[in-house]
Amino acid sequence: MTPRKRHHLIRNIGITIAVIVIILIVAVTAFHFWMDSQKAQTSVNPALKVGDTFTYKLNGSSVLGSADAVTPEEFVQYNNTEYYQVTVTIINGSQVAIGTRWQFNNGTQISGMQVVDLSTGASADPTGFDYLYSSNLNVNDKLYPKETSGLSVNSSSTQKFANSSRATNYWAIESNFINTSDQTGNTMRNDFIGVYFDKQTGMLDKLTRIEFFTNPQILLTINWELTSSNVWVVQ
Repeated sequence: MTPRKRHHLIRNIGITIAVIVIILIVAVTAFHFWMDSQKAQTSVNPALKVGDTFTYKLNGSSVLGSADAVTPEEFVQYNNTEYYQVTVTIINGSQVAIGTRWQFNNGTQISGMQVVDLSTGASADPTGFDYLYSSNLNVNDKLYPKETSGLSVNSSSTQKFANSSRATNYWAIESNFINTSDQTGNTMRNDFIGVYFDKQTGMLDKLTRIEFFTNPQILLTINWELTSSNVWVVQ
Protein backbone atom coordinates (compact mmCIF):
# COMPACT_ATOMS: atom_id res chain seq x y z
CA MET A 1 0.00 0.00 0.00
CA THR A 2 1.38 3.35 -0.98
CA PRO A 3 1.82 6.08 1.63
CA ARG A 4 -0.97 8.11 -0.07
CA LYS A 5 -3.46 5.23 0.06
CA ARG A 6 -2.49 4.56 3.67
CA HIS A 7 -3.11 8.23 4.49
CA HIS A 8 -6.56 8.15 2.85
CA LEU A 9 -7.43 4.94 4.70
CA ILE A 10 -6.44 6.41 8.07
CA ARG A 11 -8.39 9.59 7.29
CA ASN A 12 -11.52 7.60 6.32
CA ILE A 13 -11.29 5.50 9.46
CA GLY A 14 -10.96 8.68 11.53
CA ILE A 15 -13.99 10.20 9.83
CA THR A 16 -16.02 7.02 10.41
CA ILE A 17 -15.10 6.93 14.10
CA ALA A 18 -15.98 10.62 14.45
CA VAL A 19 -19.39 10.04 12.83
CA ILE A 20 -20.07 7.07 15.13
CA VAL A 21 -19.12 9.16 18.18
CA ILE A 22 -21.43 11.97 17.07
CA ILE A 23 -24.29 9.50 16.51
CA LEU A 24 -23.73 8.01 19.95
CA ILE A 25 -23.70 11.46 21.58
CA VAL A 26 -26.91 12.46 19.80
CA ALA A 27 -28.55 9.13 20.71
CA VAL A 28 -27.57 9.42 24.39
CA THR A 29 -28.70 13.04 24.52
CA ALA A 30 -32.02 12.14 22.89
CA PHE A 31 -32.49 9.26 25.32
CA HIS A 32 -31.93 11.48 28.36
CA PHE A 33 -34.23 14.13 26.89
CA TRP A 34 -36.90 11.48 26.34
CA MET A 35 -36.49 10.21 29.91
CA ASP A 36 -36.77 13.74 31.33
CA SER A 37 -39.83 14.32 29.17
CA GLN A 38 -41.42 11.12 30.44
CA LYS A 39 -40.75 12.15 34.03
CA ALA A 40 -42.28 15.57 33.40
CA GLN A 41 -45.39 13.97 31.91
CA THR A 42 -45.90 11.56 34.82
CA SER A 43 -49.08 12.61 36.55
CA VAL A 44 -49.36 12.80 40.34
CA ASN A 45 -52.90 11.54 39.76
CA PRO A 46 -52.61 8.62 37.32
CA ALA A 47 -56.25 7.60 37.95
CA LEU A 48 -57.56 10.82 36.40
CA LYS A 49 -57.78 10.83 32.59
CA VAL A 50 -58.33 13.46 29.93
CA GLY A 51 -62.02 13.38 29.03
CA ASP A 52 -63.21 12.39 32.51
CA THR A 53 -66.43 14.25 33.26
CA PHE A 54 -68.16 14.95 36.56
CA THR A 55 -71.59 16.60 36.89
CA TYR A 56 -73.03 18.15 40.06
CA LYS A 57 -76.25 19.53 41.39
CA LEU A 58 -76.00 22.73 43.41
CA ASN A 59 -78.36 24.29 45.91
CA GLY A 60 -78.26 26.89 48.63
CA SER A 61 -80.29 28.25 51.49
CA SER A 62 -80.25 31.52 53.40
CA VAL A 63 -81.55 32.42 56.83
CA LEU A 64 -81.92 36.14 57.57
CA GLY A 65 -81.54 36.95 61.25
CA SER A 66 -82.24 40.68 61.25
CA ALA A 67 -84.50 43.17 59.48
CA ASP A 68 -81.64 44.72 57.50
CA ALA A 69 -80.30 41.37 56.26
CA VAL A 70 -80.67 40.61 52.53
CA THR A 71 -79.74 37.44 50.64
CA PRO A 72 -76.86 38.30 48.26
CA GLU A 73 -78.04 38.49 44.65
CA GLU A 74 -75.24 36.24 43.38
CA PHE A 75 -76.27 33.58 45.93
CA VAL A 76 -79.65 33.08 44.23
CA GLN A 77 -77.98 31.47 41.20
CA TYR A 78 -77.27 28.28 43.16
CA ASN A 79 -80.98 27.46 43.30
CA ASN A 80 -81.37 28.34 39.62
CA THR A 81 -78.78 25.77 38.57
CA GLU A 82 -79.64 22.87 36.24
CA TYR A 83 -76.16 21.35 36.58
CA TYR A 84 -72.48 22.17 36.97
CA GLN A 85 -70.12 20.07 34.85
CA VAL A 86 -66.36 19.60 35.14
CA THR A 87 -64.31 18.00 32.32
CA VAL A 88 -60.60 17.15 32.46
CA THR A 89 -58.93 18.60 29.34
CA ILE A 90 -55.15 18.41 29.93
CA ILE A 91 -52.91 16.59 32.41
CA ASN A 92 -49.23 17.61 32.53
CA GLY A 93 -47.39 16.39 35.61
CA SER A 94 -49.00 18.03 38.63
CA GLN A 95 -50.91 20.49 36.43
CA VAL A 96 -54.51 19.57 35.62
CA ALA A 97 -56.57 21.73 33.28
CA ILE A 98 -60.34 21.46 33.40
CA GLY A 99 -63.24 23.01 31.55
CA THR A 100 -66.36 23.98 33.48
CA ARG A 101 -69.96 24.58 32.40
CA TRP A 102 -72.48 26.11 34.76
CA GLN A 103 -75.89 25.51 33.20
CA PHE A 104 -78.92 27.43 34.53
CA ASN A 105 -82.59 26.53 34.45
CA ASN A 106 -83.36 29.41 32.07
CA GLY A 107 -81.04 27.97 29.40
CA THR A 108 -78.11 30.33 29.96
CA GLN A 109 -74.69 29.09 30.98
CA ILE A 110 -71.30 30.20 32.17
CA SER A 111 -68.28 28.40 30.71
CA GLY A 112 -64.80 28.62 32.16
CA MET A 113 -61.32 27.16 32.26
CA GLN A 114 -59.28 26.28 35.32
CA VAL A 115 -55.78 24.93 36.00
CA VAL A 116 -55.04 23.30 39.36
CA ASP A 117 -51.56 22.38 40.58
CA LEU A 118 -51.99 19.21 42.62
CA SER A 119 -48.63 19.70 44.34
CA THR A 120 -49.33 23.18 45.74
CA GLY A 121 -53.10 23.68 45.47
CA ALA A 122 -52.56 26.85 43.43
CA SER A 123 -55.18 27.55 40.79
CA ALA A 124 -55.28 29.90 37.81
CA ASP A 125 -58.71 31.21 38.82
CA PRO A 126 -59.04 31.62 42.62
CA THR A 127 -62.83 31.95 42.26
CA GLY A 128 -63.20 28.92 39.99
CA PHE A 129 -63.62 25.20 40.64
CA ASP A 130 -60.56 23.83 42.47
CA TYR A 131 -61.83 20.86 44.51
CA LEU A 132 -59.38 18.40 43.00
CA TYR A 133 -56.63 16.46 44.77
CA SER A 134 -53.97 13.82 44.20
CA SER A 135 -55.05 10.19 44.06
CA ASN A 136 -54.72 7.67 46.89
CA LEU A 137 -54.28 10.12 49.75
CA ASN A 138 -54.57 8.57 53.20
CA VAL A 139 -55.72 9.95 56.56
CA ASN A 140 -53.33 12.69 57.78
CA ASP A 141 -51.79 13.11 54.31
CA LYS A 142 -51.57 16.76 53.25
CA LEU A 143 -54.10 17.72 50.60
CA TYR A 144 -51.26 19.29 48.60
CA PRO A 145 -47.71 18.15 49.49
CA LYS A 146 -46.06 21.53 48.78
CA GLU A 147 -48.83 23.70 50.22
CA THR A 148 -48.13 25.48 53.52
CA SER A 149 -51.59 25.67 55.15
CA GLY A 150 -51.28 22.18 56.61
CA LEU A 151 -54.72 21.05 55.44
CA SER A 152 -54.89 17.27 55.44
CA VAL A 153 -57.27 14.34 55.04
CA ASN A 154 -59.30 14.06 58.25
CA SER A 155 -60.99 10.73 57.64
CA SER A 156 -61.76 8.07 55.06
CA SER A 157 -64.91 6.03 54.48
CA THR A 158 -66.75 3.99 51.86
CA GLN A 159 -69.35 5.68 49.68
CA LYS A 160 -72.04 3.51 48.04
CA PHE A 161 -73.15 4.32 44.51
CA ALA A 162 -75.56 2.71 42.02
CA ASN A 163 -73.58 -0.46 41.42
CA SER A 164 -70.31 0.05 43.26
CA SER A 165 -68.66 1.27 46.43
CA ARG A 166 -65.72 3.65 46.40
CA ALA A 167 -63.27 4.89 49.01
CA THR A 168 -63.95 8.51 49.91
CA ASN A 169 -61.73 10.99 51.75
CA TYR A 170 -62.95 13.90 53.86
CA TRP A 171 -61.45 17.16 55.04
CA ALA A 172 -62.95 20.17 56.81
CA ILE A 173 -61.90 23.54 58.15
CA GLU A 174 -63.58 26.31 60.13
CA SER A 175 -62.28 29.88 60.12
CA ASN A 176 -63.30 33.17 61.72
CA PHE A 177 -62.76 36.58 60.17
CA ILE A 178 -63.21 40.05 61.69
CA ASN A 179 -64.03 43.12 59.62
CA THR A 180 -61.32 45.53 60.78
CA SER A 181 -63.22 48.53 59.42
CA ASP A 182 -65.72 48.03 62.27
CA GLN A 183 -63.79 49.24 65.31
CA THR A 184 -66.36 47.71 67.66
CA GLY A 185 -65.31 44.22 66.54
CA ASN A 186 -68.94 43.20 66.08
CA THR A 187 -68.77 42.51 62.35
CA MET A 188 -67.52 38.97 61.88
CA ARG A 189 -67.83 36.00 59.53
CA ASN A 190 -67.61 32.36 60.46
CA ASP A 191 -66.75 30.14 57.50
CA PHE A 192 -67.04 26.32 57.54
CA ILE A 193 -66.29 24.04 54.61
CA GLY A 194 -66.46 20.25 54.52
CA VAL A 195 -65.41 18.29 51.43
CA TYR A 196 -65.80 14.64 50.47
CA PHE A 197 -63.70 13.56 47.48
CA ASP A 198 -63.15 10.31 45.64
CA LYS A 199 -59.92 8.70 46.83
CA GLN A 200 -59.02 7.13 43.48
CA THR A 201 -59.56 10.12 41.18
CA GLY A 202 -59.21 12.93 43.73
CA MET A 203 -62.36 14.56 42.35
CA LEU A 204 -65.03 16.25 44.46
CA ASP A 205 -67.94 14.08 45.59
CA LYS A 206 -69.86 16.28 48.07
CA LEU A 207 -69.31 19.72 49.52
CA THR A 208 -71.01 21.78 52.20
CA ARG A 209 -70.09 25.39 52.90
CA ILE A 210 -71.70 27.39 55.70
CA GLU A 211 -71.08 31.11 56.19
CA PHE A 212 -72.46 33.06 59.13
CA PHE A 213 -72.30 36.86 59.15
CA THR A 214 -72.99 38.76 62.36
CA ASN A 215 -73.70 42.28 61.11
CA PRO A 216 -76.27 41.99 59.63
CA GLN A 217 -77.02 38.43 60.66
CA ILE A 218 -77.10 36.07 57.67
CA LEU A 219 -76.61 32.31 57.50
CA LEU A 220 -75.73 31.00 54.02
CA THR A 221 -75.41 27.31 53.13
CA ILE A 222 -74.16 25.92 49.80
CA ASN A 223 -74.26 22.24 48.83
CA TRP A 224 -72.61 20.41 45.93
CA GLU A 225 -73.37 16.75 45.13
CA LEU A 226 -72.07 14.54 42.34
CA THR A 227 -74.94 13.24 40.17
CA SER A 228 -73.17 11.60 37.21
CA SER A 229 -69.77 10.76 35.75
CA ASN A 230 -68.30 8.74 32.90
CA VAL A 231 -65.80 7.21 35.35
CA TRP A 232 -68.34 5.27 37.43
CA VAL A 233 -72.13 5.01 37.68
CA VAL A 234 -73.23 7.44 40.38
CA GLN A 235 -77.02 6.98 40.47
